[in-house]
Amino acid sequence: MDKKKKKKGYAEALLGMVFLLFLFIIMIINLIVPDSSISEEENRVLSSGPAFSLNNILSGTFMEQVEEYASDQFAGRNILRRLKVGVDMLGGVRQEGDVYIGSDGQLLEEIKVPEQENLQANLDAIRQFTEDYPDLTVNMILVPDAANILSGSLPALAAVENQSQLISMVKNGLADSVGWIDASSVLNRHRSEKIYYKTDRYWTALGAFYTFQEAAPALGISEDVSDKYVSYTVSGSFNGSLAARSGACLDEKETIEIYAPTQGDDDVIVDYVDEGKRTSSLYDSACLEGRNQYEVYLGGDTSLLDIRTVSTSQKRILVVKDSFANCFIPLLAPYFREIVVVDPRYYSGTIEDIMATYKITDTLFLYSGNGFFTDNSISGVFTGE
Repeated sequence: MDKKKKKKGYAEALLGMVFLLFLFIIMIINLIVPDSSISEEENRVLSSGPAFSLNNILSGTFMEQVEEYASDQFAGRNILRRLKVGVDMLGGVRQEGDVYIGSDGQLLEEIKVPEQENLQANLDAIRQFTEDYPDLTVNMILVPDAANILSGSLPALAAVENQSQLISMVKNGLADSVGWIDASSVLNRHRSEKIYYKTDRYWTALGAFYTFQEAAPALGISEDVSDKYVSYTVSGSFNGSLAARSGACLDEKETIEIYAPTQGDDDVIVDYVDEGKRTSSLYDSACLEGRNQYEVYLGGDTSLLDIRTVSTSQKRILVVKDSFANCFIPLLAPYFREIVVVDPRYYSGTIEDIMATYKITDTLFLYSGNGFFTDNSISGVFTGE
């Protein structure tokens, strides 16, 4: 028995020494390897060294910053993260944070629930806008998220909010103040096609094009637009934000497409008003070299864009939007003389500033469901508060 106890003691001591050696090696690696400012795999900024101050120590903030820093800068973090996700999936876990891992590797962002007071303020602001500018044609497209349209891909027993009900609530709340363009119906008809990315929360250019066809009459476009565009693949290596956030499907590669007019001159001048930048394209090919390849559309999100086209139309449209609209807006170019794009999340002015500067004839609100239900900036832009 004594020999067995000794052997067991030796084994435990050896295991302890190996573990301590492992920790020592990791510590040395962490000291040698320089900190990273950005995680390409997670598509986010990493924590930097904690700020040492008496206030931070007394408030407990310093230790929180230490924990975040140690977690973000830990050597081999990406390997361990992938290992955790793999173990979770083997154990039957099909949700990482707010991302569901659905069938066939489809990633789906959970449905967000609106804060009622904020939602009501946004709806009131939109209704007041239509009353203040009664001569405008105002339409709205609220794009359901993938977890709504592709609900059949959700993991078994996944409990998600009924976004169709939430969208109906918005439609009823706006009543006849806006023209309602039903994106839900058209996307449901095409749900077996590639209308959402597998690794990202956005719809694809195909999903946007189907919705554009549905929206055309309401936007005053009388011709059949179904054969007026041709699609081009501009990337075959896209891996989106849901993969980055969840750690799942990081090796999945998807295509990004753009839809260009088949006829006519598609020359444009795009002014990034607040940045003082001007380009001659609706696409930024440099974005295809980075992680955020969806930013190829319009160069990503910005506060205010002024797009001037060579269209013979005299109509000028204001698009109030979130990121979902970025791949939709280029489709408008052949049919509007000017497209003014405002993203309330980044715009610091008021709607009166825009209406006084541009000769707007039409307005389109274009949001994803999650984008609209979590945006607390719309009412501020439209009321000036």
